[in-house]
Amino acid sequence: MSYPVDQLPDISVIGGTWTIVSTRDCAYGRPVEVGQAHFPGWEWPYQPKACPIQHGSWYLDGTLLLCNGCGTDGT
Repeated sequence: MSYPVDQLPDISVIGGTWTIVSTRDCAYGRPVEVGQAHFPGWEWPYQPKACPIQHGSWYLDGTLLLCNGCGTDGT
């Protein structure tokens, strides 16, 4: 489950911005819209639709989980 796209947390405090991307839901395989984080000078190694990574890192004092492969919200 991730944050609704209209309720994504403010990541400007850690230098980030959001874009909205369409990807497949991990549990059901249907298309969903999620936030993808972007940080200056950082490129995610994968695009959301082809990301093989299934783990992430916590940010914002443990309130935001970002995929380590594509930067999508996986909270």
